[in-house]
Order: sequence, then C-alpha cells, then structure tokens
Amino acid sequence: MYAVVSFSYKHLEIALREQIALPQDKMQEFYASLKAEISEIEECIVLSTCNRFELIMALERWDEALLVRIVQWVAGYQGVSYESLKNGAMLFGGKEAIGHIFEVASSLDSLVVGETQITGQLKSAYKFSYENGFCHKELTRLIHFAFKCAAMIRTQTQISKNAISISSIAVSQLMLLCGDTPKKALVIGAGEMGRLCVRHLLAHQFEVKLIVRHLENAREFVESLDTPSISVASFGDLQSDLCDYPYVFTATGAQNAIITKAMIAPSALDRIWFDLALPRDIEGSREELQGKGISLYVIDDLQELMNANMQKRQGELLEAHKIIKHQIQEFEIWLKGLEVEPLIKSFREKARTCCVGEVDRAIQKGYLQEEERENVIRILHNAFNKFLHHPTIYIKSIQEKPEGDFILENVKKLFDLGEQNTTQMSYKCEKDQ
Repeated sequence: MYAVVSFSYKHLEIALREQIALPQDKMQEFYASLKAEISEIEECIVLSTCNRFELIMALERWDEALLVRIVQWVAGYQGVSYESLKNGAMLFGGKEAIGHIFEVASSLDSLVVGETQITGQLKSAYKFSYENGFCHKELTRLIHFAFKCAAMIRTQTQISKNAISISSIAVSQLMLLCGDTPKKALVIGAGEMGRLCVRHLLAHQFEVKLIVRHLENAREFVESLDTPSISVASFGDLQSDLCDYPYVFTATGAQNAIITKAMIAPSALDRIWFDLALPRDIEGSREELQGKGISLYVIDDLQELMNANMQKRQGELLEAHKIIKHQIQEFEIWLKGLEVEPLIKSFREKARTCCVGEVDRAIQKGYLQEEERENVIRILHNAFNKFLHHPTIYIKSIQEKPEGDFILENVKKLFDLGEQNTTQMSYKCEKDQ
C-alpha cells in the first residue's frame, strides 16, 4: 500500500519547515531510525526541499492511525512539538497517495507551478534511497510511473512553457520595489537557485557580485555568462559587501545562518534582501532587520506573485489534472498486469492452444487418426510442461526483485502475450542520470 506524509508550504509555515528539513549528511541516519522504529514501513523515500518535507512510503498495511504515529515520530526525532506539526501534516493513502506523487513530480503541487526543479529533486531523493537499500520494487514502480506522467504533462500541455522559478519570482518582486536605486545586487551561493538569480538579474541589467565558498566551483559558471556585469568573490568579502549592495539574494545549503546579526551594520542604503534558503541563511526577525533599514522577503512572502502565475496557467492545470487522473488508472492496470500467476497461466495456455491446433491440423491432413487425438495432445502437453518447468520456477523467483518488472515485461514480449507497457524499460535508468 502506498502512503505519503507531507509537510509543505501549503499548510506548514517556513519556521517549522526549516526545523524538520534534513541535510544530505543526516539522511542515512534518519532512514535507519525511521525504519527501525516503524516496522510497518517496507520502503521509503525522503523528499526534503525548500518547500516540502515528504515521506513517500510502501507500507505492509495502511490506516490513518499509522500515519499519525509517523508524524509523532518525525516530531520527536526532529525535536519539534507534535502539536505544532499535526495541523500542517497532509496524509495520503492508496490512490490518493499515487495521485499526490504524480502531482508533485509534474510540478502541479509546487509553489511555482510548472517549474522543473522538483523533478530533479525527486530523482535525487529516489536515487539516494534506492542506492542505500531503503526503496525497492514497489516505490521504483511508483516513481518511474510518476516520471512518465510528468513527461506527458510537459509535452502535452503548456504548463512548463515560459516556466518560472522561485528565483525569477524573487527578481520580479525586486523589480516592483527597487525604484531608482542603483541596480547592484549581491547573490550568495552558487547552487541552482543562486545561479538562476544571477541569470535573471543580469537579464534586467543588474551589476551582480556572486559570493561563494569555493571560487573554483563558480569560475566556469561565471565565464559561461560572458559579461563584465558579474564578478565573483569568496565569503571573506561578505560582511563588507552587505553594506555596499542594496539588494541581496541568498540561497545556500548551509545548516546555520551565514549572515548573523553581528555582521549586519547600518547603511545609508535602502536595502531589500531575499532569503530563499531553507533553513534560512539570515539571522534575525523581520522586525529586527527593519530596524536596520532592511526589508526582508522569504519564500513564503512571494505568494502573491505565485498566485498570479497560477491564474495564468489555470487552463493548462485542468488539462494536466485530466492526464494525472488517466495515468492513475493506467498505473493500476499496469500493476495488475505484472502479477505472476496470470502470466504463467497465459503462456501455458498459449502452449496448449498451439498443441491442439497442430493436432487438429494433422488429423485434417490425414497424418493422424481421430482416435489418436487425445493421446497425442497429452504427450505434447507433457513435453511442454517439462520445457516450461524451469522458466516457470525462474519467473516465480524473480517477481520480488527490483529488476523483476523489467524481466516480466520482456517475458510477455517473448511469448507475445498481449499489450505491453514499456514504462519500466523507458524509465528504469532514471536513478542513474
């Protein structure tokens, strides 16, 4: 049974999301502790991003009480009160869980509908879980079909056309606010979000300074932009730059604040800062920063522009949800088609049909007498049983292995046993990309 426990921007404020967010180096320990404590979890993928923390699971059984117990465990493990988390937790089971994952993979549940970053994040989460032995056949099936669904939505709708991102929304917000202040911006962090900020700022003719921990990691990126409007420096310049630049965008993966209260000195500039990280990069409350002449925006503050983006894409959203509804049905049909016993019965029945057909043809041509018919069919049937014995044993033995779906689909092709669904073959290598 598939199930999801979801904490997202829709129901949980950023202060709580950053408390339960997991850095990559803590993932292994979290997985091991979760599975040791909740024995009903057979497989699990943890998706931890700026906007969501989700447990995607295959359970030996499902009921809401079990999911509530999982929420309680997450609260205890992360040192957050259960009362503060429970109202922000969304629980999905069965078909609802399948639909939710399809929506997440297709960016329909994203803060910025149509952005493609979430697909890559889900691939990375799946890859980590698979390679470390925390997910196997069941979640592999679900995630691969989710990727298929996402690809269909991208190609059959315009949902990702002129796609925007949190970075582009933040820069758009700045353009509404900046007025006549000199177009100089500081970007901290050279990850995907930081690089997107740089590109969008340059497109609006800003002079940009990129602050990174390791200069060599950013040089190739800066050189590829081929513009004198960008410079790059190490974190050693950060404190002085905070006074010299009116606009700051920060999006690092640091687990602690990289801009502390002590680093923020008064300035004559009217400053606008965007903290796009989770956990947040900037220490201090909004009120404390306002006292130093800084207007602070975090991810959740960009909701108005996000809603405008959603309105523009309403027609495409309707089409995308139709595709998801259809793909849920296709997934359920596909799962039933992977059952081993009907497959074994099908190829044995095909062998019997061939035997009977050839015997009847031999009788018609006078090669056999009618009274010999049953004996010859029995002999051929026994021969086919012996011939198919090893394939039957092998097929039963591989059905629980991760590669089992791929092999079973090829068996269907080999014996020409009806319609084939190539989802697994088409998407089986996603984890390696």
